[in-house]
Amino acid sequence: MSCDLHPVSTVIGAEVTGIDLSRKPDDGTVTALLAAAAAHGVLVFRDQVLTPEQQVAFTQRFGALEEHVLRDALLPGHPEIYVLSNRVEGGQPVGRSYAGAYWHSDLSYAERPSLGSMLYALEVPELGGDTLFASMYAALDGLSDGMRASLRKLRAVHDFGHANRTIFAQRADGGTLTAEQQASTPPMEHPVVRRHPVTGREALFVNPGFTERFADMTPEESRPLLDYLFEQATDPAIVYRHRWRVGDLVFWDNQCVMHKAICDYGDDQPRHMFRTTIRGEAPIAA
Repeated sequence: MSCDLHPVSTVIGAEVTGIDLSRKPDDGTVTALLAAAAAHGVLVFRDQVLTPEQQVAFTQRFGALEEHVLRDALLPGHPEIYVLSNRVEGGQPVGRSYAGAYWHSDLSYAERPSLGSMLYALEVPELGGDTLFASMYAALDGLSDGMRASLRKLRAVHDFGHANRTIFAQRADGGTLTAEQQASTPPMEHPVVRRHPVTGREALFVNPGFTERFADMTPEESRPLLDYLFEQATDPAIVYRHRWRVGDLVFWDNQCVMHKAICDYGDDQPRHMFRTTIRGEAPIAA
């Protein structure tokens, strides 16, 4: 397959044209798309028509797929698909509503954090429901030489329960993790600066959702520096805001990008999407 890339911002993201994702890509296309995702961070494919089977088949060309720990939000018959949806059927939610409403990198709390994620839009609000993507290459590049050198020596603790204890604890429905789910996702240490296995570039690897503290430091000691890094990483100058259309599939590289969903719509505006997630490898320290 041949396809073309068109940048969507000066720092991060590109739209890919000339490709039908319902067709199995050849090895050359897979290699090219992996390289493009590593370089641009985010790839946008418009006007796609995909069945769940086709989305799974396409994503599997890039690696083994993850099954999310929140199993009640998995698509019946397709456990590789995590449903992000505010739809309710028969009085029950069909997926996770208003998910990802905080800056994070998918599965950074895992021993092998995700290589990348693919989110396919089936229903979108008439207005709102955008997703923000931040370049963690640019976040690191914007720091001083001295700060980058200091960060290369640090490791950070990532914990799925951190979002549960902080962000979700402030919601009316409280936390979302059971004791069993928390036990299956124990805290993990990763380098604060990681080297991308494809581009060789260094990227900042901390995020507000799952990074609790630096290794060998308390959360209180870690907070000032983490807050500073989060502020740098979410500078609007290095963020791409994606406005969804039905048929969009967005592929982002979790090794060099973090993202946040904007929940500025109500239940009268359905937002229904399918996410597949590619398993990665343990981060390479810079």
